[in-house]
Amino acid sequence: MAIRVRSQWHTTGEAKSPQQVATVVASLIFRVAEEKVTHMQQADFQISSKEQGFAIISEYLAFLLQYTDRFIYGRVEEEYRAALIGAIAKRIAEILEDNQLTYIGQPEGTSYQSRFITLLNERLAEYAGFDYENGEPGYPCRRFLGSMIIGLMPKQDQSWTIDQVVEIEVPNALELLRRGLSGLFSEESGTFG
Repeated sequence: MAIRVRSQWHTTGEAKSPQQVATVVASLIFRVAEEKVTHMQQADFQISSKEQGFAIISEYLAFLLQYTDRFIYGRVEEEYRAALIGAIAKRIAEILEDNQLTYIGQPEGTSYQSRFITLLNERLAEYAGFDYENGEPGYPCRRFLGSMIIGLMPKQDQSWTIDQVVEIEVPNALELLRRGLSGLFSEESGTFG
């Protein structure tokens, strides 16, 4: 399944605020994560409830956000990067909650945003311990994502989940995200004026 990747601004010449950039990047990250779950369903993995689907999307979102942080490291000033990653995380949580409210309904107890931010903080701390090789997450990092998704899958799919995530879903997700980020953070992008 192909998704359209926005990789440039319609208007250039003026610097974009972290919030402006975050809106575009968060939307891109969410669409990529959502497409990964759809692709797994098409590959006959049993994702039988909306809650399960959103839990898997949440794991992909955390993985893709940490990749985004490492991608932009050194490309922008540190203060801008910190504001941008915070704004992306906030916007992703809003997009996720909007979708959960639409497809699942009101949560019991804690809001969907709060639940996702808690998960995100845990996962970002865990992902911080993994090495990147030539700007890409190494096998242990990818396998960690797969192990988080295994716990969300029914027993009959668990033996195939790691291979699907590591060998098929992650490379495609990173290619899509990298394409969008490369355009948005290039010299010609107009992101920084």
